[in-house]
Amino acid sequence: MKENKTQSKLGTGLEHRDIGQTGALKNSASQTARPRFKIKFTDYAIEKFTSSFMVGDRIKLRAYTSFDITKTSVLKGLTLCQYKKSMKKYFLLRYWFNKRACKITIGQFIPGKFGIKQCEDKVYEIAREHQDDKGIWIKNPLDTIRLKETRIERAVIDDSLKLTINEVIVRLCKANFPRAKREGRLTASSIQMKCKDLIGHNWRTRHLIFIDDNKGNGKVHFKANYSKRTTKPEDWDDLFKKFPAGHGINKDKRDNPKGERSVYDSNMGKYVIDELNPGLVRKYIEKKHRSFGTKKNILDTFKTLWAFAIDEKLFGDKIPTNPTKQISFKRPEESKSPGSIYNDLLFTHEQKDTITKTLIKNSDKYPFQTEALLFMMCTGRRAEETLKIKKSMISWGHEIVKIDGEDLEIFGKINMPSSITKARRKAVVYITAPVKWVLDKLNTMTSGTYQAYKFLDWMFPTTRINKKRLHDDYYVRSDQCRVKELRGCWRAMAKETGIFGAIKSLRKYFATYCIEILGSSSEGMFMSDHMDSATMDRSYNKAHDEKLKNYAVRVAKIFDFKKASNE
Repeated sequence: MKENKTQSKLGTGLEHRDIGQTGALKNSASQTARPRFKIKFTDYAIEKFTSSFMVGDRIKLRAYTSFDITKTSVLKGLTLCQYKKSMKKYFLLRYWFNKRACKITIGQFIPGKFGIKQCEDKVYEIAREHQDDKGIWIKNPLDTIRLKETRIERAVIDDSLKLTINEVIVRLCKANFPRAKREGRLTASSIQMKCKDLIGHNWRTRHLIFIDDNKGNGKVHFKANYSKRTTKPEDWDDLFKKFPAGHGINKDKRDNPKGERSVYDSNMGKYVIDELNPGLVRKYIEKKHRSFGTKKNILDTFKTLWAFAIDEKLFGDKIPTNPTKQISFKRPEESKSPGSIYNDLLFTHEQKDTITKTLIKNSDKYPFQTEALLFMMCTGRRAEETLKIKKSMISWGHEIVKIDGEDLEIFGKINMPSSITKARRKAVVYITAPVKWVLDKLNTMTSGTYQAYKFLDWMFPTTRINKKRLHDDYYVRSDQCRVKELRGCWRAMAKETGIFGAIKSLRKYFATYCIEILGSSSEGMFMSDHMDSATMDRSYNKAHDEKLKNYAVRVAKIFDFKKASNE
């Protein structure tokens, strides 16, 4: 009787019995109780054993089976629990504490990883902390576990927040590349550049489309890649699943001549971001022979990553010192960038006229690209700003401005929102005679050969537009429908005329000519919207408006596109 009472206290009455008793035998006086089945406490026996989940005519979702262990052992009360659905097996310790039956899971049985040796060690450790010398439970292990869960030590908190650089990169991608100093996201071009350093030089970026919304916030969309025969990723998780770290690296010498690897695909990505220091960052950037511009871009990328980690509170209570603040690179005396040979180039007035005539002549070969370049020439606007202008930004009107006794016309203005300008501030382009010539030319094109483009809001739509999707409102509003590159048209002009230079040289010519006509550098920067002048009042008040009109018509006199088109 004593033995049966002891077994009851150990919870063996709740254990699974493979051999049940029938109702017929239950009332038989001659029947003797069959002994409970017990498993040998060996890894081999446990691995080969499969529980019977039948109790009478019922199926149990889990079954408990005792181990063949002596009653005096510390392992007394140890059972095997197996779940029917997963068929997984767990070591379970049953015990009595304060006249209450308790149980605690020791661990899952995994052959070769967690077996009887590991189970014994864990049970002995629990027993030493919670039993007296006689094997009586003086503390409840469950209370110890609950205390640890509610009273988390600082070290545990710190460990939980430590993320690798790669993990932070994934979080940055999922957050859509937010700005560091103000609300909103980076522009599409900026995101594309960051992606190149963070996850690029890899087939991953061949599945990404970078688009600006109406507010100038960049957004990443996914696409299939037919050359790689990969489907469109569902999301960022799917993209990184398709191309995990170290896989899908672009080894094409044409696309990746220096064999570059992104941060995500390098050993740098394996570091915990808290461990970053100036030495590690500098070593990574200077590991390869990179140009000054490349080094600067990678450093800016690390700055973006660090700022994001701070904003998202990924460092816990103690924020490490920013490792990027102590790093700078000396600008070389001579730039090695291919375009640097044009840094000191300044077009003459004669070259400007030749460029104008050639562009107009080749307009049919490079529609909308030609007009964009002419617009940049007579306004001094940047290419990335010009190509984002929409027809809805145009406000037509007619006004006469008197300059030195001469009546000069203004036909309205183009209100450029802060979302498309580099300085992130509003700008106005007055529609002078040369600007009107460009706009009239565009209107003629969309009324004739490119009539399908008439209802597009982009001022410079791309000829690669999918006409089958013109009914798709989202598509026609997206920047997939605008011109993004002007190099083809520019190179054709250079080859024909022998006048070589960078596209940005048009802006430099405009700014220089403004200084020449208007008489000072401040007025020149005022017209070209350079950001370096601290003396200019950037609020759009009446004085600013009148001044800009005056300057615009004076500068516009040199750009006679109508005459050039007739020659």
